[in-house]
Amino acid sequence: MQKRTFFLLIATSVFHVSAYPTANDNSSDHPGTASRPPSASDLMEATAPGYITPAGMKSECLGRLVFDMKADVEWPTWYDKDFGFAFNKSFTHNVFNSGDQIKVGNINIAIIDPADQRINDSLNAALPKNLLIENSSRLKKDETALIASKKNKSQDKKTLYAKSKLEDSIQSAKERIKEIQDKYEPFSPGLPDSEGYGYSKVEAGSEQYSVLHANLKRGTKFYVFESTELLEKNTTKEVHRQNFTKFLANFKVRNKNDIPREMGICIPYGFIPDNGKTKLDIKQSLRWTDAPGVLYSIHTGDVQPGRFKLPAVEAAASAAVGTLGSTEEQRVKPFVTQRIGPRATKIGGLTAQQGGVALTVTMNDKKPYEAYSVFTGYSGWLGSAVLPYILIEMSTRSKEQAPELKDNPPPFKQSMDRLDTLLESTRLRPTTPTMPELSSLQKGR
Repeated sequence: MQKRTFFLLIATSVFHVSAYPTANDNSSDHPGTASRPPSASDLMEATAPGYITPAGMKSECLGRLVFDMKADVEWPTWYDKDFGFAFNKSFTHNVFNSGDQIKVGNINIAIIDPADQRINDSLNAALPKNLLIENSSRLKKDETALIASKKNKSQDKKTLYAKSKLEDSIQSAKERIKEIQDKYEPFSPGLPDSEGYGYSKVEAGSEQYSVLHANLKRGTKFYVFESTELLEKNTTKEVHRQNFTKFLANFKVRNKNDIPREMGICIPYGFIPDNGKTKLDIKQSLRWTDAPGVLYSIHTGDVQPGRFKLPAVEAAASAAVGTLGSTEEQRVKPFVTQRIGPRATKIGGLTAQQGGVALTVTMNDKKPYEAYSVFTGYSGWLGSAVLPYILIEMSTRSKEQAPELKDNPPPFKQSMDRLDTLLESTRLRPTTPTMPELSSLQKGR
């Protein structure tokens, strides 16, 4: 095993296992399955009854959850113009969680900050209308240059090669212009400081989808939305445009630590009002500003048939790093200083599973530092928006991995204390009116 690969394995100390039973698995001891609907007490556990935010704490929200922290945190909103746009954002070039995403219904969302001129120019350059302008300008320039070059009757290799290059460039520009014209369709979000476009795509051989893309600039940030809708009998492109336009019009900018009271879905620096029934799948990492190498990744969403989460398996695997017998595992083992679980714990009022490992890395005659990964998860309940799955992982990045970091991760105890506060306070965000399931529960009393 190469030293670099080994170093990254130790430095991240992450061990992932994904396991999903089939849709026919109706085991009664797994809340994600459809064996029975949640009881009143199950639903109330989501609210963390009895929990009160301590004085001096700050709150944040994600999806339908809210949680508390003692200090400022930040979300991944970095944009690398050289890398190009992607919906899974980063903190920096090397500090990110590759699984981060925001999906609300059929809409993918990304937040970019700051929305400076450099980023504005880069995003605008990728818009079909500007690609068309760019290629048309290049075509005109090359055609003018070719006319001028033809006046030169010289047959030397240099002159002939220059003419050939211009002809190739002209043909390429024409093809690109036709490609843009054939693929993309005009779409206006109908909002100030916004741009958009649409196109169609075919998947699974015959299924046709309508795709609509919109960029909204709001204050210091860009919000990017992309909606993909299967075109069926009752869903035309026009219906898709109407629904997406309405979604964008309802979207609200949200300041950090501003917790809405109305029903809806929180995203970093934004809020999407709804009726409490929109499906979502959101995974976002946050980090404390004084410990930028420690990521706290929160994954939450509606349990889907056949895609159940198994936190007990993930927790057991996370706690077993260094004990499974492989060569890589044996090389990690000497650095392990503490194992966490696997054990039962709490996420708010919900019973969850937890497992992890902490290491003290000493190698290459460098100053030792700590690396750790702790997974905590609740599997959620099929068919319940009040009881989504909640998977929270704390993991580290070192200066070796990310030279932009000034320091290696802080002591494990400090980060574990922060994780414990996050876990204890994570709960269903209170709303007015209440979520439909809770409203029905209250009416039944």
